[in-house]
Amino acid sequence: MCLPKVKGGLGFRDLKTFNLALLAKQGWRLHTNTNSLVHRVLKAKYFSNSDFLNAEIGNKPSFAWRSIMSAKTIVQHGYRWEVEDGSAISIVHDKWMSQPSTFRITSIPHGIPIDARVSSLIDPQLGIWKLDLIQYYFNPIDALAILSIPISPRSPKDRVIWAYNPKGRFTVRSAYKLAHSLSPNLDQSETSNDQADRKFWKVLWSLNVPNKVKSFAWR
Repeated sequence: MCLPKVKGGLGFRDLKTFNLALLAKQGWRLHTNTNSLVHRVLKAKYFSNSDFLNAEIGNKPSFAWRSIMSAKTIVQHGYRWEVEDGSAISIVHDKWMSQPSTFRITSIPHGIPIDARVSSLIDPQLGIWKLDLIQYYFNPIDALAILSIPISPRSPKDRVIWAYNPKGRFTVRSAYKLAHSLSPNLDQSETSNDQADRKFWKVLWSLNVPNKVKSFAWR
């Protein structure tokens, strides 16, 4: 019943996954709103020497903390950096690319220090990418992706954004879709039979008949 209608379900939300998406919202706030009181309290108790993404569950955690930590994986998969001046972003370790698969460079360029920052690829005077340097060190796929990232001439500070929203804002809906895609019980493969079934259900739910008739046919 929780499957999409085009896959033979009724499109109901999976309550467990939806609850994880709501908890991920709290985790996202902890990661991005570091000036809040709840962040300061939880940081002092559970992750005083790291940030939320690298926090451990700790000893004798509260129910609230254990609940938020259960959704940490969603936040880890859903965030990425938005490049501004590049000073806070690691070229190798951080997620700052536009590719939705990993949001990281596809290969580590030879000759680039492992701790190099994205700012080393930006001309601070002109506020543009160092074209020759990028084309020399990076493979064509990464070079094209890097050069397609816009840079503000005002050089504001880098910031963390939600990768699965066009405006970079966290939404429970996008977190729910991400959590559903990360479910270990979800079979991502689709056979020819699955495609035929999808077509059948799409036709069924698009029929111009009362919904009770469609539901009866679904049964």
